[in-house]
Amino acid sequence: MNKLSVTIATKNEEENIAKCLESVKWADEIVIVDDNSTDKTVEIAKVFTKNIFMRDSFGDFHKNKNLAIEKATGEWILSLDADEIITPELSCEIQKAIKDKNKLGYYLNRKNYFLGRWIKGCGWYPNYIIRLFKKGTTKWPLEIHDVPQIADKKKVGYLKNPFIHYSYVSLTQYFEKFNLYTTNLSKEMLAKGVRISKRNFFIYFVAKPIFYFFRKYFLWGGYKDGFCGFFISFSSALTVFVMYAKLWELLDERKKSKK
Repeated sequence: MNKLSVTIATKNEEENIAKCLESVKWADEIVIVDDNSTDKTVEIAKVFTKNIFMRDSFGDFHKNKNLAIEKATGEWILSLDADEIITPELSCEIQKAIKDKNKLGYYLNRKNYFLGRWIKGCGWYPNYIIRLFKKGTTKWPLEIHDVPQIADKKKVGYLKNPFIHYSYVSLTQYFEKFNLYTTNLSKEMLAKGVRISKRNFFIYFVAKPIFYFFRKYFLWGGYKDGFCGFFISFSSALTVFVMYAKLWELLDERKKSKK
């Protein structure tokens, strides 16, 4: 009863995985799905669990998160990323929370760090997301931006203590992921039927980027976080611009191939 499985999808996380797994070694089970890591991620993970599965996600990372959930045997699932850490205070709270028979899941508050600094603005804090839930009640949507949801909101609670997310430790790491992220976003837009024309060009390449920067930096208090707040706000606008630029490229390539 109340068995808890921690599920994690990994790819080249040798710098983070040990700290993550150390923070949840109290759980009944740890299940990892690795995306063909080329570093020591799997080797390190084997110290903590034997439940390690290999699968190439082909850029669709949420599929590996869902596979980890499928492989788990616990009644409760705690779905984490390799760069996240559960604090001792939250671990105690989780172990008490899963005993409540009236709950299907819980919102956990994520405390995000960028370049070693806790970001309080930019819409990054508080950051409540469902990460603790009964198996079978939800899973990760395949869209990049989406997170798990539970339909019956009355049976979803909130836990007090936050968990820690070390999102990016360097700008080099950020820009490496930025390229992959914007590429996947553009492909997602293409699949949804989004098209670029003279009518929407200004909206996509000027209005939307400006809006995203204004919202994060001014409305959501990014200015309070100094350079990091400015960078996050600016890069949010840049993400939108580059995503649509890559979408334009995909559409142009499709047009040329039909000639």
